[in-house]
Amino acid sequence: MSEQNYAQMIAQMKHEAAMRQQDQLVREAQALYEEVRRNEGAAANALAQGDTDSASYYVEQLTEKEQELAYVAERLPPPQPQLSQNDINFLQRKQAFREKYGAAGDNTIAMAHRRAVMPRNPNATSATHPLTYGHGTQVGTPAYYQAVQQEMEANGHLAGTPYDPTTDLSGWKEIAHGMGSGGGSNNAQREKTYLAAYQELKRTGRVR
Repeated sequence: MSEQNYAQMIAQMKHEAAMRQQDQLVREAQALYEEVRRNEGAAANALAQGDTDSASYYVEQLTEKEQELAYVAERLPPPQPQLSQNDINFLQRKQAFREKYGAAGDNTIAMAHRRAVMPRNPNATSATHPLTYGHGTQVGTPAYYQAVQQEMEANGHLAGTPYDPTTDLSGWKEIAHGMGSGGGSNNAQREKTYLAAYQELKRTGRVR
């Protein structure tokens, strides 16, 4: 067998090992999440019965499992979804941020994405680890992009990548709305004018 074949086999074995490790981490995260929920319910029931000692015990267990869950969550690789045109537009507007911080900036965006899509926790308190719950939004919706934006603004500095929204590039609608009266008398007409001009530039090969 040639060295190239050995290299391919080794690469495949490494990939399979990485996938097994990832599957194990996902199972650990799911189990810990269920334990967190069970302890939350037990603490709430104990408080309802006036049993503060038991409630304190369950809260201690809850806090411990949240910390374990946060550790496991940090080791999980960020998801790699197919990017929609809206995703691409959103990332393009963050060009200055991404160029300034490189991979660290992309990691911050990925962290904001995870928080945006993770389920809400109505019982969260100031003691609840922030990586164990999120905004519960659906990817691609206006609420999702708003949640990612909020996370970047609120927590970007925690990852050493403070985010300044004023450095964002303007989206095409903002550019269109800024056109003079030649683009139309209202924003809707200006958007149509902008799109028509863009399509003509694309047709003639002046933009790709």
